[in-house]
Amino acid sequence: MKHNQIKTALVVFVTLLFLQTGFSQNYKFGKVSKEELAEKIYPLDSSAHAAVLYKKRKTSFNYVQGKGFMLETEVHERIKIYDKEGYEWATKMIAYYDPDSGDSESVKIKDAQTYHLVAGKVKSFDLGKKDVFKEEKNKYWSQKKFTMPNLVEGCVIEWKYILTSPYRSIDNVVLQYDIPIRKLEISIEVPEYFKYAVKHIGYLNINSANSKKRKSINFLNKSKSYNVDGIRDYRSKANYSTSKVDYTINITTISEENIPAFVKEPFINYAGNYKAAIDYELASVEWPNEIPQYYAQTWEDVAETIYDNPNFGAELQKTSHLKDDMAIMKANLTTPNAKIYGALDYVKSKIKWNDYYGKYPEKGLRKAFKEGSGNIGDINLTLVAVLRELGLNANPVLVSTRSNGVPTFPTRSGFNYVIAVVETAQGKVLLDASEKYSMPNVLPLRTINWNGAIIREDKTIDFVDLSSLTVASQDSNLSYKIDAEGLIEGMNRTKYSNLMAINYRNKKGDKDEDDLISDIEAENDDIEILNFRASNVDNLLKPVVEMYKFEKEDGVELIADKMYITPLLFLATDENPFKLESREYPVDFGTPWQDKIVTSITIPDGYNVESVPEEVAIGLRDDLGKFIYSVKMSGNKIQVTSLFEINSGVVSATYYSELKGLFKELVAKQTEKIVLIRSEE
Repeated sequence: MKHNQIKTALVVFVTLLFLQTGFSQNYKFGKVSKEELAEKIYPLDSSAHAAVLYKKRKTSFNYVQGKGFMLETEVHERIKIYDKEGYEWATKMIAYYDPDSGDSESVKIKDAQTYHLVAGKVKSFDLGKKDVFKEEKNKYWSQKKFTMPNLVEGCVIEWKYILTSPYRSIDNVVLQYDIPIRKLEISIEVPEYFKYAVKHIGYLNINSANSKKRKSINFLNKSKSYNVDGIRDYRSKANYSTSKVDYTINITTISEENIPAFVKEPFINYAGNYKAAIDYELASVEWPNEIPQYYAQTWEDVAETIYDNPNFGAELQKTSHLKDDMAIMKANLTTPNAKIYGALDYVKSKIKWNDYYGKYPEKGLRKAFKEGSGNIGDINLTLVAVLRELGLNANPVLVSTRSNGVPTFPTRSGFNYVIAVVETAQGKVLLDASEKYSMPNVLPLRTINWNGAIIREDKTIDFVDLSSLTVASQDSNLSYKIDAEGLIEGMNRTKYSNLMAINYRNKKGDKDEDDLISDIEAENDDIEILNFRASNVDNLLKPVVEMYKFEKEDGVELIADKMYITPLLFLATDENPFKLESREYPVDFGTPWQDKIVTSITIPDGYNVESVPEEVAIGLRDDLGKFIYSVKMSGNKIQVTSLFEINSGVVSATYYSELKGLFKELVAKQTEKIVLIRSEE
């Protein structure tokens, strides 16, 4: 047998041995084995810095006398840390609903330990109570946070906790992490009275099983004594009795092994949209002998439920505080376009965002207006109200932000944000007054997440594609000359439009000139900036224009009598962002975009052009994108033009191979050299 065959057979044997050992592992809390602690790498993924050896989650409803059903989720996790890069998995944060007023959820850490292998024996270290911290995330949410003690490479950590909630919102059942999972056990137990819409997320094939069991509730009933005249007899003791109600529990169980780590790729809107998980949305509550309460059976139910909420539809009617300003605006703004821009600027100037999301107002439209600050609901429902006061056909649009996932079935809780839409004869105009630099149909990236749901006054619902908005563009004009020693002197002018302009303004709008120059020099191959100017940073009606003169020593390669030039210099794309052979999830750019670079090069005296890159023009199927690269020569000048376009904010994984190939061609062509040769005298 050849060496490679022996090596392959050995790997297979070790892997099979690992799998057999894993099946017999004791996952009871505290029963960490020497084999787990001695393991140096995860056998099925040697690149893993950590791995979940075991995760168990049980979610169930327990009836509490006087309180009703309480939702309880118990979690047990055991994690192997292989090296220092895996230490990040030793910090646990458990978020729970903890409002300033109203009922709160609670988190109890039952046990948590770190394990070492010392002189062939398992040694454990407890997490102390003082090492568990409560942190307030905002006025609605808190979290319990702890970091496991005594971390060393090769250790195993383990914890158990219980999350108790008076509400009926089942947290997403996460089935895949950024590290592999060896063993996963899930149990979701739901009383027959609660109906949930269930959505499977991700691209892994996770099998589940359904079963039922019967359970009983024993009620303690108290009755009072009355005399023959129907008057309460206070001398008599109260009578107590018990009654029992039987009901069915619907159980979903999952038992999986060897779940691979989620592999990250560039251009995804939120990894949680693609990791394997199960989402539960409460659809109805159906008590015996009562009319069912429906929450999200259909999209029409969603629209009606949200609009009828007193913090939504009724708030849009509270406009008396706007009357005086509206009278002035109506007199001055006479066209629909002027009204749209005017309303957007007006609300931006009156209410500043307090960094809280929410489709419902936090303070209420009047109070937020008076105080000058509010959450997303306060701001953008005010915007809807102002647009309506100006006579426009305006409605709220429910949005799930990029970090909140994609609502693909009827849901109320799936939306965490609201913007405004004006429907005109020319089309829909989307607006977000919470973003300082937004413009009509130019939204901040956080909101550009598949579809938004328009909720109209008649409680009907419609959808609008958030990804097919105005093209984001970056246009550069680069001109430079080269001397015989390879010194480059030139000027670059770049224009940023739409989402590119928002990104520029948010990143650089508050920086002083010295910091901007330092950033450009560091980001662009250490060029030296001689002169700098940025225009229209605060003028949202125009693109941002950045212009600077620069020098670059050793900007070309000098070899013998030849000079090698990368024509686009520091503007060239030199790495393909797409590495995987195949991709299962879409490529999400946010919006369509364009990157155009026009370069003019003056070559030094005494040199002639020996070769230039060949021109190319490549297009993707279905007009999804293109790359055009052209070279023109005239005298001692060379003009190079590079145009790269993507015509859809979201590109299906079906086109991944072609898209990867287009970027490969972009990198190859933009890094290809122009070759000059010294002329003979």
